[in-house]
Amino acid sequence: MQELREISGGGVYSVEAAVRLLIPYLEDTGRAAHKAIYFDGWDGLAASAVLRAIAERPPPSLTEKFDRIIHVDCSRWKSRRALQRAIADELKLPQAVMAAFDRQDEEDDFDSVDETSRAEIGEVGRHILEFLIKYRCLVVFHNGSSDTVNLISLGIPQPEFYGTKILWTFRGRLRLNPEIKEKVDSSHLHIYRPLSWVFDDDTAQLILEEAKEIVNYIQHNKQAIDPKIAAKCISYLLWFNKNGGSTINYDWETHASKYWVCDGIVEGDGQFDEPWDVSASLHHQIRMEDCSTHKVNFGEDQYTEFWKSVTHISESGGRANDIILSSKLTSVFFAPKNRPYIPPEMFQESNNLCVLKLFGCKFSFYSPPFLCCRSLRFLGLDNCEDQRREQQDNQMTPSTESCFRSLWVVDISHMDWELDLSPDVTEQMAANIREVHIKKGRIWHSNLAWRRLRNLHKLRVIEPTCPCDTDKKDEFTDMVKLRLLDLSGNVAIRILPSLHGATSLRTLVLDGCVGLERVGPEDLPWCLESFSLDMRKGKANKLICISLAGCGRLSDLNLRGSFTVLEGVDLSGTRIKTIDLKTVDVPCLQRLVLLTCVHLRAILWPENGMRQLRLLCIDTRGGEPVRDASHGSLVSLEQEKSCRAFISITDMKFLQLFDEKFIWGWPDFKLNLCLFIMETTKDDGINCNEQMMGTRNREGQIFHKGSCTYTDVHVGKIISDHSKRSAAQPQPSDFHVEFGDRISGTDMQSTQGIKAIAFVMNRVQSMHVHDNSSIAAVIAEHAMSAAQDEIGWNTLKWCHVERCPNMDTVFVTNYDRNFLFDQLETFWATDLLKARSVWSRGRAFRHKDSFSFAKLQAIHLYYCPRLQFVLPLSWMNTLSSLETLHIVCCGDLRQVFPVEAEFLNQIATKHPNGMLEFPGLKDLYLHHLSSLRQICEAKMFAPKLETVRLRGCWGLRRLPATEYHRQDGPHRVVVDCEKDWWDNLEWDGLHVGHDPSLFAPHHSAYYKKRHLRGTVLR
Repeated sequence: MQELREISGGGVYSVEAAVRLLIPYLEDTGRAAHKAIYFDGWDGLAASAVLRAIAERPPPSLTEKFDRIIHVDCSRWKSRRALQRAIADELKLPQAVMAAFDRQDEEDDFDSVDETSRAEIGEVGRHILEFLIKYRCLVVFHNGSSDTVNLISLGIPQPEFYGTKILWTFRGRLRLNPEIKEKVDSSHLHIYRPLSWVFDDDTAQLILEEAKEIVNYIQHNKQAIDPKIAAKCISYLLWFNKNGGSTINYDWETHASKYWVCDGIVEGDGQFDEPWDVSASLHHQIRMEDCSTHKVNFGEDQYTEFWKSVTHISESGGRANDIILSSKLTSVFFAPKNRPYIPPEMFQESNNLCVLKLFGCKFSFYSPPFLCCRSLRFLGLDNCEDQRREQQDNQMTPSTESCFRSLWVVDISHMDWELDLSPDVTEQMAANIREVHIKKGRIWHSNLAWRRLRNLHKLRVIEPTCPCDTDKKDEFTDMVKLRLLDLSGNVAIRILPSLHGATSLRTLVLDGCVGLERVGPEDLPWCLESFSLDMRKGKANKLICISLAGCGRLSDLNLRGSFTVLEGVDLSGTRIKTIDLKTVDVPCLQRLVLLTCVHLRAILWPENGMRQLRLLCIDTRGGEPVRDASHGSLVSLEQEKSCRAFISITDMKFLQLFDEKFIWGWPDFKLNLCLFIMETTKDDGINCNEQMMGTRNREGQIFHKGSCTYTDVHVGKIISDHSKRSAAQPQPSDFHVEFGDRISGTDMQSTQGIKAIAFVMNRVQSMHVHDNSSIAAVIAEHAMSAAQDEIGWNTLKWCHVERCPNMDTVFVTNYDRNFLFDQLETFWATDLLKARSVWSRGRAFRHKDSFSFAKLQAIHLYYCPRLQFVLPLSWMNTLSSLETLHIVCCGDLRQVFPVEAEFLNQIATKHPNGMLEFPGLKDLYLHHLSSLRQICEAKMFAPKLETVRLRGCWGLRRLPATEYHRQDGPHRVVVDCEKDWWDNLEWDGLHVGHDPSLFAPHHSAYYKKRHLRGTVLR
């Protein structure tokens, strides 16, 4: 049962008094004392101010009781993780600990975890607990969430064992919702003070305290406002909510900050932005959805002299003559139920009227009754009717148009009004007016172009009764102050007006513009931050292309609904993090272009994939700003019916962009994908086939000038000659992956990330890994372990790895899978200075495996000085397709193919002649392998062997056996080698195909320089 305790005392209406009454509860450390105390303030008012006073100005008695007072203000709620970060910031934890937040946030960005759903981090929680456990702590917590929070799970020491006390509240930022306090845990002490809600000096003081708290948040953003002014703004909200709040739509969310400036509470004018920005900041800090839950009983003399709200008039023939408007009134909201006629004389004395909004009234549009209001700043008309009278002139005169000269904000809804103003009034209004809001109506459609409103900051023209004419592309030319443009529901718009000159535009809304045919970058300013195109309502739209390329500040993209004929989307050069394609129906989308999108973290693909997609371009590396990547400059979609994808990314985590819902899930779908994983290249990610491994010739770069022992044989020539014969450098395949500089998977920890790696790598057909000093293996060992048996490289056909100085093992292989590398045909490795193996050890003897490495035809290894072995063998039918083995300058290599012990015994006892057959092996090229003792740990039989070239392999004593019938024919194996080496070879005899007569040796007459044959001590 929750314990409620009301603060008693006649004068407890100040922050200081409440602090004094709360202190004894906090200082009570007895066993029966409550460890968690909830303070609700005065029905929600000033609770946050009391908590801040205790945290920032604690009395000495409190500081004697607690070693640390931790103040955490999360009254504007984001997530549990943001709360934990606030605690860590308050404790000033080391940067190494704080970095965990950035790492986990990045992981969640890639995992598409919504910011509000991000949980606390266990590692950080342990650091917080470790830091605080030695102190007696008081935690002061402003909870802006909609539920209680268990602070212990975030690292706060458990109160029952460590003497921690928690003082907290749901309140703050004018959060007056009475239901929220019902969620307080029953074990917490609930302290409150009821309020009569009569606006007296005490209530006014509490509102001022609430205002001070809100102003404090604004000052953090380097904006200033007097707390008394902020309190009056709050009173404005409370007063009008009490007077007509149940029947009048004040539209606080849109207009509250404008009311405050136009009424004069926040002083300013229409030309300078500072008062409007300050008022908007104040508005942003207040929880508008909660502030209307309490009705403050203002007295008859409180603000009624300045503010008026009319919701009912007496029945007097439908007229409003009985309404008396004081000359001091500054704001009037008029919304009677019986749609009265407003007589001309009603506002005759309203010289100070600044804010006027009429709902459902009748008056003459040619001579409106408020024309005489010379101070009018905000004019709102909702669902009003024109009622002309014969005795009134049909045209307004200059003397009666004065109200339009001073207007800053116009809000017209559900009514048509064709204003006919004189030229000088039009000119002055155009210079002053800041905002125009039109919904299901019209105003001055034919006689005033929008571009003439030079001071306009916000324009909303939503579902107008007379459509905007945007065929004139210059409709918004040079509107340099325009920040927001909302053209929602303009179904007649075919062409987006040119907004390139609107250099302040931040938000563009085109919801429901079903007639729009194209959105192009030439029409948009680079400064655009938010773009919305919601087609969930209305008939089928005609939009073919959306290109926001070059909008370098765009971070908020809202696409919703059905785009039945949309073919292309280009978001190149934007700051968008997540692209949600689940929320749109794009059955005809063929092109998705995301070049230089350095902030991109996730793409949410449709549930049924994207079978129709033909071009996908993703580049997260940055570079020159992209303005537009036209269709023709990328690829001709008529060339083939498959999807061509060009992807350049900077982090292995980006592989999470491609999951089971990606386009290759369709059985009849061919995918040509060039996936670059690199950071430093500056190509555009499009012509990737021209920049792949196949076009790079670095023969002269990987061998030092003095590394060749023999003057008659040059290593580079060997490579070139062989390349001509075997086409050893194949072109990238339909699915190619390239790993570049500083890219690794060592920081990939999440299960989803590991699965993404497995998903992609099991579809790779060709791979090039180069110039990377960050990796010890192509896929990190921990990732392979976490993936268990998911990565088998079952589609990889060729692989080239070069210049990776810290690589230890090229492939950390998981031999638990049934089959591995069953499509691999060619492997190249060059300049791996520390690599000890290509494939790791680990597989137990398997009697038969007809698939693993079954198609491997060629192995090329150049300048891997620490390499000890290449591939351990442990199964039958080994390397049945291997034709070429080419190894140069691998000084530590002792065995190319070590053999697992049980398999070695199986070969010796059960294989013909105790030999392991390599049925396809034709060419052996072994050069400068000073430590080599065996090509294979088992004796080799190579029936098709044709050519052997060896230099500097003085420790090797055996060649593979071959067919014994070769001794009498012209097909003896050609051996190009040193004569001294040939003379020292060991033979098993002709009967097993291992005899000098089966080989045709060739020795150069001058093949050696003068130096030691073996190695020297190092």
